[in-house]
This record gives sequence, C-alpha cells and structure tokens, in this order.
Amino acid sequence: MSFILTPCTPADSPQIARAIMLARLTDPHWVFLWTDPNPTRLITDVAARFPYTLVRSRDHTRHQMVSYVDESGEKTIVGYARWTLPDLLLDATHQALAGEANLEKHNAANGGRDVVWPEAQVQAPTEDELREFKERFDAASDGGQVPGMKRDGMVEFRSRPLEEADERVTRGKEFLTLDYLCTHPDFWRRGVGSMLVASGLQVADRCGLRTYVMSEPAGLKVYSKHGFRVVETVSTDYSRFGGQEPQVLYFLVREVGGGV
Repeated sequence: MSFILTPCTPADSPQIARAIMLARLTDPHWVFLWTDPNPTRLITDVAARFPYTLVRSRDHTRHQMVSYVDESGEKTIVGYARWTLPDLLLDATHQALAGEANLEKHNAANGGRDVVWPEAQVQAPTEDELREFKERFDAASDGGQVPGMKRDGMVEFRSRPLEEADERVTRGKEFLTLDYLCTHPDFWRRGVGSMLVASGLQVADRCGLRTYVMSEPAGLKVYSKHGFRVVETVSTDYSRFGGQEPQVLYFLVREVGGGV
C-alpha cells in the first residue's frame, strides 16, 4: 500500500470528517466533552461543516491529507493536517503583490510563486459554493460549535489554562502553527502523521520559521522525531465535572532546521 500526500477539497469532507472523528474518539478526555459521543452523528455534523472550514480562511490556512488508492481505483483518506501561516508570511505575500520589484524578489524566494505554500491552499469557491457551504455549516452548528457539547462550564474550565499557556508561548513570536493533525486509527504507526508533519516543516525551514504545536501525549513521539521540544506542559484536574484523571497537554516548538 502506497500513501500519497495531496491537497484537500470540499468533496473530500466526508472522509476527512470520518478520519478526524474516529481518531478523536480514541481520547477519553475528548469523548467526555459530549452529552452523547455518537460517532455517526458526530461524523455527519463535522462533514457538513467541513467545506466551509476549508475555504473560510484561505489566506491564513493550509490543508493537506494522506490517502491511498486501492486496486479498484477507490480513494481512502487516512490522515489530515491543518496549518496556520503567520502574519509575517501573509504580509510578505501582500507586499510582493503591491509592486513589480517586490513581486520579483518575493517570487525568487518562493520558487517563482507569489503565494506561500500554494499546493496546500484550498481552491477558492464560487460565490454560490461559499453560500452553500456556509448554510450547511450553520445548519450543523450550535452556537458555532458542533452540536452536543456539554454546557456545564467544563469546556471553558479546561480551555482557560490552555489559552493562557498558548499566549505565553506565542506572544510576540512568529510561528508556522500546526493546528490539527489526525490519522485514522486503522492506520496508526504507518508513517501517515510523519508525512503530514514533514510537509509543513519543509515550508517552515524554507521560510526561516519556527514551528509550534499543542499535543496530546499520543503525539509526542512523532513531534520529537521531527525536532520539536516541549516548552510547556499543562495538567488540568477537572474532577469537579466528573473527570477521572487530569488532562495533560504539551506545547512544543521546533527551531528552524530542527535544532533545539
């Protein structure tokens, strides 16, 4: 079986949603967020929302997936990653487009292209497509979130220390940020996550940027392999809400070239 790394399209949303949700449902801390963590319902709602998620911040975000094609020609998506570009790269692109001299300089630094990492940028939708994607997103939303999250204050309680740590790590700095990484559980330990991480790191090194990610314990091995180091650890005891053990998350940074 040969895996391939490709851009994402809205048409891929159902399979990407399935890979994401099945991966997330292996984490008991994530499962505990929901009143009814029914996989079918969650996959359906996320699939409906995902096309709009892909296209709504095209300038800032980059999306890639890993898939394979079987002998019958059917494609199966097994991994997904979403990255956020720092303002530094966006500013450079916009400046380059402002004048011919700057454009030539920017293109020379980016392989003749005036958009950073264009192969991972989702194609721009038509106005009709954008309207349709937004309607589907809203119909599968509750206060902007996937329906079914508990409303007892637990989400905010768990999120607050993570937001504070994120602010401490990123304040005043520019990173290429890995916002989301998942591999379908049936394809763990097959190099899928590593393919997705390595793709973004090539861009970071080419642009002279550090890379940043927040990780659950299960992700530490792949990030360490690629030169990340832990700079903060947050352990949150949410037993007051019924949690059985603290949730532990790690904040990791990789220097340019993977040095520590």
